[in-house]
Amino acid sequence: MEKSIGKLITYLSRCIQQELKNVVVPFDISVGEEPYYMALTKQDGLTQDELTKLVKVDKAGTARMVKSLEQKGYITRETDPKDKRNKKIHLTERGRLKYEPLSRALKEFNQKLTSEWTDEQYEIVYQSLEMLKKNFEIDNK
Repeated sequence: MEKSIGKLITYLSRCIQQELKNVVVPFDISVGEEPYYMALTKQDGLTQDELTKLVKVDKAGTARMVKSLEQKGYITRETDPKDKRNKKIHLTERGRLKYEPLSRALKEFNQKLTSEWTDEQYEIVYQSLEMLKKNFEIDNK
């Protein structure tokens, strides 16, 4: 039987998504909302289009996640004074308060994934996945 990297990555992605759900749900954030939330903790004041490009999800998906985060009180949308057509997305105080504990939980989760690896194994896998990522970025231009 041929070894399929694609099938293995798909399987691992499903496993990781399920485990990630267990990490983020106690913080009242979904797996889908997490990349948007974390992007805003690093760069507050992004527009919805900027978030879409950063997270690499379609505009409809971004709209749903932004609406959900807003309904939960974690973000607000404010009209950009420089361009009234755009809305800047900002974390609220409630949203900012979740960052430290959620960030810690995500870091522990990532450490758990690779806890039995040597530094060399980690680097090999990381560099290999980066190469795959670059192939997709080239194909999607």
